[in-house]
Amino acid sequence: MATIQQAVQVMVDKLVADMNGTTPLSAEEQTLVSNAITRLADNAKLEQAVVAVAQEHLDESTQLLQQVATSALHNIDTAKAELGGATAELVTRAAKLALLDQIAPLAQQISTAVNQANAAAPKTLFANKLIDTPSTSTNNRRATAVLAIYDSSGKSYLTRPSYTANSANDACRLEHVEVTETGSGVNRIKTSFVYNNAFEQNPTTKVYQYGASALVPLGLKDQPNDIEYQVVFSTQKSQSTNVTEYGGIFVSEQGFTSRTLPKKDLNAVDQFGIATRTSHQHHDVAVLYNNQKHCLVVIDAGTNLVVEKYRDGNHVTNIAIANSDEYQAYVDSGDFTTLAFIANTLAWPKGRIKYEINEHSISSYALDYYGFFGVFTGETKMAGNSYSAHYVFTAERKLAPINYHFTSHGDPARNPDANGTVNSEGEVVVALESVNGEVLGTYHYRVTTDRLGRYGGIVATAIQVMNPYSQIGIIDEVLAYNSTNNLVYGFARTCRAI
Repeated sequence: MATIQQAVQVMVDKLVADMNGTTPLSAEEQTLVSNAITRLADNAKLEQAVVAVAQEHLDESTQLLQQVATSALHNIDTAKAELGGATAELVTRAAKLALLDQIAPLAQQISTAVNQANAAAPKTLFANKLIDTPSTSTNNRRATAVLAIYDSSGKSYLTRPSYTANSANDACRLEHVEVTETGSGVNRIKTSFVYNNAFEQNPTTKVYQYGASALVPLGLKDQPNDIEYQVVFSTQKSQSTNVTEYGGIFVSEQGFTSRTLPKKDLNAVDQFGIATRTSHQHHDVAVLYNNQKHCLVVIDAGTNLVVEKYRDGNHVTNIAIANSDEYQAYVDSGDFTTLAFIANTLAWPKGRIKYEINEHSISSYALDYYGFFGVFTGETKMAGNSYSAHYVFTAERKLAPINYHFTSHGDPARNPDANGTVNSEGEVVVALESVNGEVLGTYHYRVTTDRLGRYGGIVATAIQVMNPYSQIGIIDEVLAYNSTNNLVYGFARTCRAI
């Protein structure tokens, strides 16, 4: 039997010859016919049929074509069955794949729940390194209040107020410090003596007591993402506590003459529900921080213009704000956080005693205190001359307030007498959470004295600082008796939470 190619050629020649003198097929047309039939060569029966046709064996070709048809129908049925099975399998798998849309949020919920459970579990604190100077001298007393910004790098940036004014002892200075992310110690960015009988316009070593300050992440005017922490002062313009002598706000490196006086009593509320404070009282100051430009924002009292304060100077914008409605609209249209300043001198923050309604300075080792710093249930307690304040500076480079909740229990001591001896013990639990209620960390610390009948220290504020990113902070029981019955101060140490 001839091959299908030979049969095709014969068939083509017959087609040409049978055209009775009409125009023969062109070479291209012959090629098309040949290619069309060649594509059927995969079927041996079909090839034989085509060859039979080409050789004019019609009976044989008919039989072969019927066989081809029967085989094709069988193959089609088989293919349909296989396709049906594959389709069913595909539908089943597609349904399973569709579950991924449900699995992803469920997995996220599980992860969030696990993280929250881990954060809520109280962690034990271990002291690392002494950062103050222990002494029996009251000049070594340190304030237990703090303004803390916890950087996502794990470092913490603190403003530690002076305990008292008019003390030339280094330990009583107003300090702006960086706590390392490893707990190895602190780097003192700026420290200043605090006085109420001395005033310097551009303070280098002396700071007027009646003012406030903060250590703030600031960018440059032309490079706002080039961020470094800078000391910012809120100050009087003379040795006076009067609101008429309030001088305004300036970045330490830019000097006193760069200060901007905020428009008095013009305030707005940020995205966290925290209002700015522009009463011109020296201790009660809070201004906006721009999370996109990384600068402080002040409405100038003289011009009503928005002034942006960077670490390399002021940028006076052409945006004028005349009233609170305009100010609130301006804040709502951007990404702002209210930053509260802490008073230059603040010995003890305030909290509530278990059995009393009013707040008191947290200054007793034997009382039980509770309270919070931050904004909670519509009430704001941040910095000024009454509270500590805690913020995070996130990986997205945004400043956000966090709530610091605390509750403590202290036992009074009893010196040896007919009724025996009682040692003082105390414990405190602190929970850090976002303003939205996300738990960032929970910490437990317990103290006891190592001398009979003595007390171990003021425990309610012992956990002064705790960075939720690095789990590194500062613990300070403030004071304790030594073996000679003298009070000892300066026990602040870096600590690690595990």
